[in-house]
Amino acid sequence: DASLRVEMRSQIARLHRELTARNIIALPHVWLSEEFFTPDKTLGFAVPFYLAHPRLMHLERSQMLECEGASEAECRRILRHEAGHTLDEAYGLHARPRYRQLFGNPGKPYPSSYSPRVDSRAHVVNLSGWYAQSHPVEDFAETFAVWLNTYVDWRTKYKTWPALAKLEYVDEIVREIADCVP
Repeated sequence: DASLRVEMRSQIARLHRELTARNIIALPHVWLSEEFFTPDKTLGFAVPFYLAHPRLMHLERSQMLECEGASEAECRRILRHEAGHTLDEAYGLHARPRYRQLFGNPGKPYPSSYSPRVDSRAHVVNLSGWYAQSHPVEDFAETFAVWLNTYVDWRTKYKTWPALAKLEYVDEIVREIADCVP
């Protein structure tokens, strides 16, 4: 999308390279909107409009006291997370029994708030606030994001965590769908 700033286009290209390196042919389309989100049954996701220009990022920070996705590292973590949602939706992964066994019921209502268990090892840590603990589909997206991150040796980092079973499942399921069109 021409409206995205060069840095954001570079981040999206990097995400596509990471996915391609894992033989994933379903590369998500990305567009501007009010916030990060992935619509149902869509091979793509939205990023907040303020990431399109440094002045908008400055305005967002001055008005909201934060600018989600502004740093390069945070943006990469969020893009990987949103790619996880996209593949979950595009391939209907949440309908699989093993997905539900490991991550929980994706139809469960989102809580208005949650109290993370900071000592829990049942969930990976990608985004701040132990976001994987907030809902089953967020748990999957966070697990996918950690799995996709080439800078994390997840087999070693999560070796003694119960979350390792989720990472191994993501590894298995993505290998199954990688070369398939949604």
